[in-house]
Amino acid sequence: MTNVRRLTLQLTPLLDLMLIVIFAQYMEVRIVAKQEADRFARARESVTEENEALREQVDQWESQQRKFDQTRHAEREQLGQIIGELFQIPDATLNKFLQPRSKNEAGGISPEDVADLKGRFRQLANARGDEVVDHLLTFNEMRKQFDVWELYLEEDGSLLITIGQDRQRIKTKVIESAENFVDAVLQVSQKFPSTKKNVLMLCSYGNCRLRHRLAMARGLPAIAERMRNDGQSTHDFDYAVFGYRPAPVVGR
Repeated sequence: MTNVRRLTLQLTPLLDLMLIVIFAQYMEVRIVAKQEADRFARARESVTEENEALREQVDQWESQQRKFDQTRHAEREQLGQIIGELFQIPDATLNKFLQPRSKNEAGGISPEDVADLKGRFRQLANARGDEVVDHLLTFNEMRKQFDVWELYLEEDGSLLITIGQDRQRIKTKVIESAENFVDAVLQVSQKFPSTKKNVLMLCSYGNCRLRHRLAMARGLPAIAERMRNDGQSTHDFDYAVFGYRPAPVVGR
């Protein structure tokens, strides 16, 4: 009994020492963990502040860019109004220069073409200034007989595509990435295949966010390349970006 009791008295201080060491290590781990947590919290707060500053810079840039686009559009509107006045030609004058061919004539202008030209003159004479400028830009791009698709990024980031001779309008989901843009245009092209060898995509945008415009800008080369290398089509696809335009009138 005496030997057992002595052994117990000798082990007790060792056990106390071991507990003290374990507790000290535990406290050290807690202190280090808290220091690391504080460091990560400060880093996260710093990143959040930097992101907020970048967002403010982007918003400021977008606001300035939007004002610039609207100013340029107002100038283009004035130019278009001046050009549009050139198309305000009396019917008597049009009849003088646009004479339909007779039944015996092989050449000349057909009565249908005359009626179409008169209608176009009236349309341009009554159009808004920016519509006149857009018409001239479109005509310049269509000189090589392109089949024209009109792509417009709306304010919410969705894509409005006007396609085909009947000018059918298809609205897609919000375009968040270049991949979204490519997929949306590919789906429309499968439903409404081109009727001509050459296709021109005329692109413009409204008061949408920068990320939507970047998605379209980065997706255009990709979609053009995808369509050129389709393997199921001999069509040649190209595109032109007209820039900022107000929201198009539905049904026009």
